[in-house]
Amino acid sequence: MLFRSYLLCDTSMRTMSTGRETKNKMAPSSPDEILAQIGLHHSNGSSSGSGRDDDKGSHDDVACQVIIHLIQSGKISIDDATNAVKAVRSKSSSSKGSMGASTHEAKTSLNTKKADKMQKNNEKSNSNTPGEKYRTRHVALQFSYDGTDYSGFAQNVGKECDNSVEKALFAALEKTRLLVSPDQMMGVISSDSAVEKENADRDELEEEESKNNNQISARTASKYSRCGRTDKGVHANGQVVALYLKSAFPLLAKNVISPKDGNDAKEPGNILEDDDLPKNSLDALECFVPRRGNKKSKQETNPSLTESLEIKSITEYDYPRILNNILPSSIRILGWCPVSSDFSARFSCYQRTYRYFFPRRNLDLAAMAKGLQHMMGRHDFRNLCKMNCEQVYNFERVLVGGKVVSPQIVYSVSEDAVATQDTPQTAPLCDRDMCHVEISGQAFLWHQIRCIMSILFQVGRQLESPNIVKELLDIRTNPAKPSYDMASENALVLQECSFANLTLGRSVKNLWDVTKVLEQRWEKHALATERARDLLATVKSEAHVRWTDLTTFIEQIAKERRRKEQKRDMKLNDNGEEDIQQLLLDLAPSVEMISWGNAVSVIQKVLGVYPHLPNGYNEATKGFTDSSVHTPLMERAKGTTYEEKVQSILGADTNDSDAVRKSSKRRERYEENIIKKRKTAEEDKAFYDHMLKQGGSSV
Repeated sequence: MLFRSYLLCDTSMRTMSTGRETKNKMAPSSPDEILAQIGLHHSNGSSSGSGRDDDKGSHDDVACQVIIHLIQSGKISIDDATNAVKAVRSKSSSSKGSMGASTHEAKTSLNTKKADKMQKNNEKSNSNTPGEKYRTRHVALQFSYDGTDYSGFAQNVGKECDNSVEKALFAALEKTRLLVSPDQMMGVISSDSAVEKENADRDELEEEESKNNNQISARTASKYSRCGRTDKGVHANGQVVALYLKSAFPLLAKNVISPKDGNDAKEPGNILEDDDLPKNSLDALECFVPRRGNKKSKQETNPSLTESLEIKSITEYDYPRILNNILPSSIRILGWCPVSSDFSARFSCYQRTYRYFFPRRNLDLAAMAKGLQHMMGRHDFRNLCKMNCEQVYNFERVLVGGKVVSPQIVYSVSEDAVATQDTPQTAPLCDRDMCHVEISGQAFLWHQIRCIMSILFQVGRQLESPNIVKELLDIRTNPAKPSYDMASENALVLQECSFANLTLGRSVKNLWDVTKVLEQRWEKHALATERARDLLATVKSEAHVRWTDLTTFIEQIAKERRRKEQKRDMKLNDNGEEDIQQLLLDLAPSVEMISWGNAVSVIQKVLGVYPHLPNGYNEATKGFTDSSVHTPLMERAKGTTYEEKVQSILGADTNDSDAVRKSSKRRERYEENIIKKRKTAEEDKAFYDHMLKQGGSSV
């Protein structure tokens, strides 16, 4: 009966045992002393109860042994056991009719005890469990991703349809248990410096907390920051994020010191500081850590310091390899290093570099380089971006350098000149040469690179002069953006994020694994490219068409193009009808049938029409046909100016209730993001001067 009653009190004993480890240090070691202190003794002595038969006495002996074992193993304290005995004795005077209910409660208590034990085991293995304390480190991660199948880099928190790179990244962090609980990070969050508060004011705050009763999310608790946010379909080779992650080193790990007399004995010193930890996953550190799995030390009521600690050689988690084992192959972590507490992947970055890839086709690369040169330096790029007036009021940005690169020549662009440099490539010029434009700047506006590339492609196709860039940057003369499509996102890559004080570490094992994945990806796309090239060559060489069908096709396109030019009152840019007839006579073959490859060459010479979409366009482009005509940019319809958009946000004259509600929300966002957070030039300079000094190293 005593044993059953003890089980009944087990739940209440657990709730009173918060400080049992401290109390057990003063516990007596002898079983008899333990029983005497809590008011019990074995049945072979004087009974603590009355009227028990021998069978019940044997059961009580077992109960006493169980209690002694629980106290010695540290499961319960002396005070908890004493209170439980008192509770049992008070219940022993109750009626026998309560025994059935007591038995049921005892079974329930057993199940509760098992559930609590399982929960404690889970807490030991899961760093996301609130209340569990782990050492954390502020680290920067560099990684690449193929954005083809993603909705963009930034996560839309709370959206079920979200398929972002960040969502995949945080899913991997949670699965690998590298994220720590928000409760543990509260100290870090609450101790933010003034600079970090400034950072929080400037960065985009997640709405998840307000949607979940102001509960801090693991994402926010980790002080997550990203260097840049790429659009849907855009890729990255050098994206950088920073956040607090769980460390392999225990929170109570201590330094190893040697006695002053110079012998080989080692003793524990102070608890390890962050500066004491290795800066990479390769260098091991010998330290004292709490001993685990030693039954002898657990049975001792007051073990000595050296007996409760053991020396271990520990290496930091290899964060890239751990995450790459979980992440999809389209996302690869390249390296990491610890960073200072004020480091921000966004504000500590002094330069970002983008690359945009394209085939040469019929582009004039020298003209594109000249147009890019006009963008170098500080300019207002409101006509070369997508204006988000509720978030941004300053559209000035600084471009510090650029390149137009082909296999044969490189055009290096600066604010002063365009320098050319031949490459070791000796292959002749080809319309299928893969080229790219590289642009470096301190920061970029929304869709700025894609708008820049759209204009450069028009310059490269000789539809616009390089000086069109000067006109677009002249905000006083042209305050409104002309209508034009952005270049496709598929070819845009965030190539590099540069930091003044950041040295990322990379391991051979991880880079070897990453290289294997990238080689496989390259082979897959290279084989698809070669198949398409072979099919093109086959069609051009083996397919034949009639000359009369070809001339009819050309005449129809030329006629439709002239009709559109006359409708728009445009100057006729192509050859007249008589000129086209003369060209066709000059190019006419001696036979009726010609190869399709020769037919394509005739179409290009007569009409300047090519069997592919212009560079930068994608399959979703609407309205483009073979007979399309180019309307000069400065003759196109203009959009709304920035001032007009702001005026629309601040004061909408309408009686529509829905429009008024939407306008009210826009005005609130504008006031919150623009008016309240606007800083002086001195404040901005002080903030960025501090942030650019932040960083870390892997060595």
